[in-house]
Amino acid sequence: MKQPEALTQRRLAVGWLRCKDVFANTVGWCFEKLKAPAMLKAFEFVDPETDQTVYLSTSKRFAVLCVGPRRFYFDRLTGKFDGMSAAACSVAGRVEFRD
Repeated sequence: MKQPEALTQRRLAVGWLRCKDVFANTVGWCFEKLKAPAMLKAFEFVDPETDQTVYLSTSKRFAVLCVGPRRFYFDRLTGKFDGMSAAACSVAGRVEFRD
């Protein structure tokens, strides 16, 4: 009995997604074992429930996470927490962090 072409394509798509998932999990596991720093991209998110804005930015030396009125600094190479500051994110519009 021959299977319809659409069913075969769907099975191939599901199989491909599973392979990609296994690959991503394996690479992530290797990075965890090597203690490699995570690659972060700058983003901005506004929580719809609390209307609080969260920013993430990177510089040559630090990754800066801004939650409400506080900034949290993480070493870019090691990922270790380096310190924090207060009342820095109350800026209208986009926030730019400079070196």
